[in-house]
Amino acid sequence: MNHILRYGSIDRIPMYNCSARTPSQWTLETGEPQPIIGPLQVAYGIIVLTLYIPIALIMLEKENYKLTSFKIMFQLAITDIIGISINSVLTGILAIQGAVFCTYPTFIYLSGLFVMCLWCLTCLTSLILVCNRLLIFFNPNIEAQLFEGRKTFIILGFSLVYGGYFLFTTPHVYNSKHLAWFFDPMIFPGRAHDYDNFSHAFNNFSIVAITCVLYIPFYEIVRKRLKDAHSHSRAQNMKLQVFIQSVLICIATQIASIIYVFMNLFKVSTCVILIGHALWQFVQGAPVFIYIGLNEQIRKRFFQLLRCHGNGVGSSVRFVANPSVFS
Repeated sequence: MNHILRYGSIDRIPMYNCSARTPSQWTLETGEPQPIIGPLQVAYGIIVLTLYIPIALIMLEKENYKLTSFKIMFQLAITDIIGISINSVLTGILAIQGAVFCTYPTFIYLSGLFVMCLWCLTCLTSLILVCNRLLIFFNPNIEAQLFEGRKTFIILGFSLVYGGYFLFTTPHVYNSKHLAWFFDPMIFPGRAHDYDNFSHAFNNFSIVAITCVLYIPFYEIVRKRLKDAHSHSRAQNMKLQVFIQSVLICIATQIASIIYVFMNLFKVSTCVILIGHALWQFVQGAPVFIYIGLNEQIRKRFFQLLRCHGNGVGSSVRFVANPSVFS
C-alpha cells in the first residue's frame, strides 16, 4: 500500500512495471495453465465456503456470540472465509488460466496485499484463541479479567491493527508456473531478494515460537484430561473438545508458516511449494471440519439447520448451549 501511495498506481511502481510485454504475452511466455490442480483448488474452496458460512452464522447467534470463544472464532471464521476465497477459489481460477502477476497486475497485487493482511490476522487470532483456552484451564479468573465483556473486542481490535500493518508491506503475487503466491513477481531476473518481506517472516516464526512454548502446558493438560477421561462430566468433555480443536488449528498454522517462509526465501522443489500452498489452504479450511467434528455446540446446531432446510422449514429450532461450559 505504501508503494501505491507513493507512486499513485500499481502500474507506476518500478519494481512491478509490466510494460516490457503485453498481459497476454506475459501469460503465454511465463505462465503455465493448470487444468488439474486449478479445478481441484476451486472445488475445495467452494466446499469449505459452503460449510463455513453457515457455521459463521451459528457463531453469531446471540446465545453463542456472548461467549468469549465464539467471539474469537467468529473473527477467525471471517478471515478464513475471505482467505479461502483468495487462496483457493481465486487461485484455482488463475491457475486454470495460467495467469502470472503481469496478466492482471492491479487485481493480483491488491489480492495479494489483502490476503497477506488476512493471513497474519489469522495467525494472531489463532494465537489469541489458544491463549484464551489455556487460561480457561489454568486460571479462569485471569481469563475473565482479560476477556470478560467488551474486553474481548479490545483484544481483537489490536489484532486488526496488527493485520492492517501488513497492508503496507510487500504483497504476495500469484504465479501459475510455480503454483503459489510469491513476493517476487518474476518480472526482473536475479532480483528476487529485492522483494523479501521480513515482516512476514517475523510473523510466521514468532507464531511458531510462541505456539511451541504453549504446547508444553497444553501437553500436560491433554495428558491429564485423557488419563482421567472416564471421570469427566459432560462439561469437562466439551472443554476438552474445544481445547483439542484449538491445538489442531495451531499445529496446522505452525507447519504452514515455516514452509511458506522458506519457499519465498530459498529455491525449493515444486513438491515443497505444493505442500506449502496446500497447507495454507488447509489452515484456513480446517476449522470447518474441526468445528463440525469436535465442537458439539456447533455440530448440533449445524445439523439442525440442515434438517430444517431439508424439511423446508422456514424457521429453525434454536439450540441453546450451557454458557458455563466455555466460561
